[in-house]
Amino acid sequence: MAKIKVELKERSYDIMIGTDNLADLGRLTEEEKWGRDIFIITDPLVNDLYGDVIRKGFRVKSKTIEVPRGERFKTLKEAARLYDALASFGAHRDSLMVALGGGVIGDIAGFVAATYMRGINYVQVPTTLLSQVDAAIGGKTGVNHPKSKNLIGCFYQPRLVFIDTKTITTLPARELRTGLAEVVKYGIIEDEDFFKFLEANAHHLNSKAFEAPDTLRAALKLWQTIVAESAKIKARVVEKDEKEEGLRMILNYGHTIGHAIEALTRYRAYNHGEAVSIGMVAAAVIAQRMKIIEVDVVNRIKGLLEKLGLPIEIEGLPSAKIIDALRIDKKVRGGKIQFVLPEKLGKVVVRNNVPLPMVKQVLREIGAK
Repeated sequence: MAKIKVELKERSYDIMIGTDNLADLGRLTEEEKWGRDIFIITDPLVNDLYGDVIRKGFRVKSKTIEVPRGERFKTLKEAARLYDALASFGAHRDSLMVALGGGVIGDIAGFVAATYMRGINYVQVPTTLLSQVDAAIGGKTGVNHPKSKNLIGCFYQPRLVFIDTKTITTLPARELRTGLAEVVKYGIIEDEDFFKFLEANAHHLNSKAFEAPDTLRAALKLWQTIVAESAKIKARVVEKDEKEEGLRMILNYGHTIGHAIEALTRYRAYNHGEAVSIGMVAAAVIAQRMKIIEVDVVNRIKGLLEKLGLPIEIEGLPSAKIIDALRIDKKVRGGKIQFVLPEKLGKVVVRNNVPLPMVKQVLREIGAK
């Protein structure tokens, strides 16, 4: 099992990455004495797939609370329902919350853990590629607001991120692709060699290898490498800037426009990775127009995303509404929209001087109205 340390002084924790290891979680949490009773927050599908395995690993009392599936349920209303359930079941400060599921579960469960009784221990058990490489790491928690994604939230670090890469073998192809958008992001912002590795292995990065026993083992080895490398990159950035006061903003590459697209379509037309994929393309084109990068870098980014089955164009959203949504993004500083733009593969820069007419023009060139 791979172990990556996120060094944050008294808030430090491990990211543990293995295969077929979910049953070991109970023993680890018991050894650490993180909670006298366990509250598992999950969704119905993940509960059916992995709930029993997780529960059998705990020797102390556990209670499972389900959240409906989908980004549109990541709301204050749903958080309030979780508070009610925790209070009814007698959760206290010495309880442990286990976030079992994808990014939606991790975000809302983490937010509730951070705010229930002013904070209880929680463990992230991400079951999607997107949450394993991104959402579960770094302590960002929150819920959505109709005007913007993740507008309400806080930084609250878990005690542990516990990853079983075998869970991604049950993902639909579209869900696997959405995680790959964040994986590509890491290559662009931090590691050109990782980007090249993804280019070289793009034809293997799909669910076909999960279908046959003789290819499953090799596939899981490849995916474990991808998850571990992505986690290492994110951990390095979070260690240097836990609360997004500077460097951590580079993790938002593709997210400025991506979050606007998600919010405008009410989290239904595009999933997170698809929106981020479009956002990464838009940011790359903007960088090329501002003479920060060459067009061949833009083409390589587009090419890899297309090979992975991710969208690189917007389907008809009004560019003016996207611009309006950008104005209330969490990354606005001093009234100026912050854009993360690639300088080259493996390096990005944060700029607040991108002309909005240029942004609108680029949006229209990639399919906006």
